[in-house]
Amino acid sequence: PGLLVLAHGGSPQWNKTVEDAVAQSKVTLPTEIAFGMGMHDHEVHELQDAVSRLEAQGITRLIVVPLLVSSHSEVYRQYEYLFGLRHDAEWPEAGPPLEYHVPVTMTKALDGDPAVVSEILLERVRGLSRKPNKETVILIAHGPNEDADNARWLATLQQAADYLQQQGGFLRVMPFTIRDDASEAIRAQAREALREAVQRESRERRVLIVPVLIAQGGIEHKIPQLLKGLSYQFKGKTLLPHPKIAQWISTQALELANVD
Repeated sequence: PGLLVLAHGGSPQWNKTVEDAVAQSKVTLPTEIAFGMGMHDHEVHELQDAVSRLEAQGITRLIVVPLLVSSHSEVYRQYEYLFGLRHDAEWPEAGPPLEYHVPVTMTKALDGDPAVVSEILLERVRGLSRKPNKETVILIAHGPNEDADNARWLATLQQAADYLQQQGGFLRVMPFTIRDDASEAIRAQAREALREAVQRESRERRVLIVPVLIAQGGIEHKIPQLLKGLSYQFKGKTLLPHPKIAQWISTQALELANVD
């Protein structure tokens, strides 16, 4: 089997962090990493080149691991389309599906293993906390464009929120998405809901902000801009770098590699 890790892509720092995580997974299968959403021609070409390089190594099947926070997104569905696992493209202008000559299996994103994200977030928030029973934690994720996707994304984040509240002893844990790629009206609504929650909670207790994002060098810098003038604690630490992500990549790959 061959392993292809897909990631959204970002700054050189963002991409390097993902590359380091894949290297730390120590997967012994032929492995490639491809960045991009599959939205533009050049992104699809990069994906195709990665698949072709793996096939040139003689792989008999392809394991695709999307390093995304959520499977409930346009990006995840576009990946499915490009690998022939879905009929309809999210962005048809990107062109036809990829060419490949081996069976393809694609895993869920990180939401398929919520314990991984929950445990990392607990570690992140403990780095900000003083008295958990007097603090509110607010989780902030990117979020999708469509309302139905957003509801599913928030439901998954709520699992992480419940875990943090139970294991960390925090007074309240609340998940939000900022829906940064949606229309201005949707972004404004998401921004206002987030600001209202931070403003309300900070009147009586410390508010701890934790991003639910893959790596630094992406949109985490927008969070202080969105919350300008409000009182909260924020370090901007993302899911990566963390050894649990490397372990997750390894587990996804090896479990499928051992399937007959």
